[in-house]
Amino acid sequence: MIFKVALAFISTVAACSAILQGTIDVNRLQGILQEGLGSKDLSSIYYSVKGLKEINAKIPDICQVIKSANYDLNNIEQIFYLTNAASLSGCQNFLKPDVLTAPARTLDKKDVSLIEMYHAVYSLKAIGKGQTFEKEEALKNLIQLLKKDDTPANYGYVFALCEHMGCEAWTAQHSEGVLLSADESDSKSLHFEGGLPVTSFLLTTILRSYKSLKKPAPLTLDQRYKFATYLVSRRSVNTPRGAALLLEAAVAVADDQPTPISVAFKDRKYITSELDTIEFSVTDIIGRAISSLKPEEVVAQSGTRLADDVVVLSKQPLTQKQNDQTTYILNLNKIKTQYGMYKISLAAGTKSANFNVAVLGEIQLGNLELGIGDVDGTTSPKVTTLAFPNKLTDVLQADHLQKVSLKFSVKDKWGKPVLVQQAFVRVAPSSGDDEAIFVAEPDNTKAYKVDLNVAAVGKLVQQKSGRHSLSVYLGDSAVSNPLLWDLGEIAFNFGKDAVAIGEDKSQANSVNRGPLPEISHKFREPDARPPRLVSDVFAAACAAPLLILLLLWARIGINFGNLPFTPAALVFHLALGGSLALYGLFWLQLSMFATLRYLAPLAVVTFLSGHSLLRRLAQDKQDKKR
Repeated sequence: MIFKVALAFISTVAACSAILQGTIDVNRLQGILQEGLGSKDLSSIYYSVKGLKEINAKIPDICQVIKSANYDLNNIEQIFYLTNAASLSGCQNFLKPDVLTAPARTLDKKDVSLIEMYHAVYSLKAIGKGQTFEKEEALKNLIQLLKKDDTPANYGYVFALCEHMGCEAWTAQHSEGVLLSADESDSKSLHFEGGLPVTSFLLTTILRSYKSLKKPAPLTLDQRYKFATYLVSRRSVNTPRGAALLLEAAVAVADDQPTPISVAFKDRKYITSELDTIEFSVTDIIGRAISSLKPEEVVAQSGTRLADDVVVLSKQPLTQKQNDQTTYILNLNKIKTQYGMYKISLAAGTKSANFNVAVLGEIQLGNLELGIGDVDGTTSPKVTTLAFPNKLTDVLQADHLQKVSLKFSVKDKWGKPVLVQQAFVRVAPSSGDDEAIFVAEPDNTKAYKVDLNVAAVGKLVQQKSGRHSLSVYLGDSAVSNPLLWDLGEIAFNFGKDAVAIGEDKSQANSVNRGPLPEISHKFREPDARPPRLVSDVFAAACAAPLLILLLLWARIGINFGNLPFTPAALVFHLALGGSLALYGLFWLQLSMFATLRYLAPLAVVTFLSGHSLLRRLAQDKQDKKR
């Protein structure tokens, strides 16, 4: 078995206040945009050019592509992509005159929508034909269209059209209310209904409008970080459209001051005795240096050891790396000998975040004592001492009445006893896949001990007597050199139930696997029945009341004088007789549930007819008294 200890460093940043946990991968998005330039789809070409223009990347000559592009003159959206791609790449002269047809037709429509108006106006603007007359009247028309459908996307179109017409003041009046309508996710991020396209569109138009008015943006500090958090989380973007919209919004947010600050590990999240510094990246959301942030404002406010909450550093400034304004170096030389996990509170300006850092140390094993003695402790164990990484020179012997005890200590590089997260002892037969793993526990002196009851070990390795390998495994998330120590072999004898290593236990016990003897079971004999005479006497005694009734009826006679001959009386007696007959059938063949099913309607009939009969008898009795 090959033992591997994974160094599981916790790199998640627990935000103390508003601070970002990463940046947008501009290089990856740039690659998506460059691939989009080779597409035959007009929208992909437009967004690719727009995105590359946003990050000041080189745009190849695509004028011939625009000249030979196929488009539908009646599709205003395609005309918008074509004209704006030509404008951004400087290829307006390669456009055909018929591109003016669709925008003009769209603006003349009576039922034009805001998105169609936006595409038409900006198509004309791209080719230098976007003059606006009667701005107040145009704004009133836009407001009327917005009242019909005031979604965030439509507000974005109105803001963009106002940006073209010069009515940014109206945008400033309504932008704060629009920003308050953004949806919040987990109290961490903000976005608008419609996802990235609408969020990017609104943020960029609002920020551009306030910039043209020379006013500070209406975004609060909390809103800035929450919108930035949403943009940074859009890591699944893989189309030119998504890449361009993400970059446009990110650049707009990053350029507007105060810009959201992102702090992240540069590469390593741990230190060792040789590498005692950690580099942090302090940038805006697109990885640029923050000009408004002074180097002395990047400080490690505190450092705490997670194991015991001991404070190990306080208000330690970071050093800005030469020739790299985005990288800051934290020197942890003071704690490089105290391996473990630490929480570093890092502040950048007025914002801070917690980072978990691992101090990796080297461990070494001292001498190991291996003793074999009786389980009941009646005799002193025979102890063998080993020094790491030596092995046993002889094969030790142990049977099922004995136990194997191991005792060892773990030390750091400087010889100080330390505790590790993983300390195991493995026992395995020389062949086969069986194994037994035991946990070594430390005592008060930080010495690890484990007792192996040989009989218990036998149950875990299928009672396979013979030679078994014995190994010690040590590891920790803050240890740079996990250890495996092969101690050697011990010959175990598991007693009468044991089998030899390599022998199939099912075959060894095959003599007991034959057919078992037949089991004959004798039920208890029934008790003797009473004599026939006794049974007849008791049966007659049970039937005597009924026989006496019949004899008295025969002698005295039955008086039917008070019985009214009415349907109710006849139904009552028939129902009563039926109930008695049903009771008899219950004893003979019917089940209880079948009896109840038949008795339910019969009982209803008996009740109703009986009630009617009794009322009739009472009425006749009153008539006779009169």
